[in-house]
Amino acid sequence: MKEIDLRQLKKIEAELLNEVDKICAKENFRYSMGGGTLLGAVRHKGFIPWDDDIDIMMPRPDYDAFISYCLSNETPFKLRCWETDKTFVDFSAKLYNPQTVLEDENVFGGSSLGVSIDIFPIDGLGDTYKKAKKAFNSTRFKRNLLIAAQWKKFFKSKTHSWYYEPFRFAFFILSRLVNKKRLFDKIQKKYKKIDFNGANFVAAVGGAYREKEILPKEVFTDYIDLPFEEYSFKAITAYDTYLSSIYGDYMKLPPEEKRVSHHTFKAYYSEE
Repeated sequence: MKEIDLRQLKKIEAELLNEVDKICAKENFRYSMGGGTLLGAVRHKGFIPWDDDIDIMMPRPDYDAFISYCLSNETPFKLRCWETDKTFVDFSAKLYNPQTVLEDENVFGGSSLGVSIDIFPIDGLGDTYKKAKKAFNSTRFKRNLLIAAQWKKFFKSKTHSWYYEPFRFAFFILSRLVNKKRLFDKIQKKYKKIDFNGANFVAAVGGAYREKEILPKEVFTDYIDLPFEEYSFKAITAYDTYLSSIYGDYMKLPPEEKRVSHHTFKAYYSEE
């Protein structure tokens, strides 16, 4: 199989997001670029140069509607999420290009996907920040177990500091003992019970930035268009509030040693 280089990988991912954008525009679903993708759009007008993935986020009502749409309509991409595969215990859905394949020796099911983008639901958490933080942290230990449960073997993180490795290893050992499907279903049902529209504080519970993800719902109610590579995609109007919460001085470049991708996979064009 022909390996996909970084330039081709980014092109495929941007094309996937463009297809999502078309559906959301047609069906009036809200979405925004998120995490490093939104940072890249604001700071670089595209990908962060050393990054190689795309993350988007949707308010829970729009996320559920988008998943339902994909399950009942023909799309140019494939969808993998809890609704399509009960062994997929990830709090983001993955949309992937079926003409590509991934090989990841560290993650279960890595070879069953192609080049993909992640969609994170934004869930309601509570009417005060204190209640929202309590709801968020009530499943933190279990979420860390689920992350580790997806690893085939223990491997060192590319982005965490060295002193975090013993904690990652402990979660890896404990994760061998859990029922992943039961645990995931229990966590997801807990957050689905909290109405997004009725909450004052919300978060992408599966996001990588923990409590920094918890923000007023108003941050996710208005959207603008921002340039991203050759396209224009949706972003929350309050992106400064969001990016400042997660990254602090987000326009400042990180030191050279921090400019690395966290992925461990290799991507190829399918031979089919």
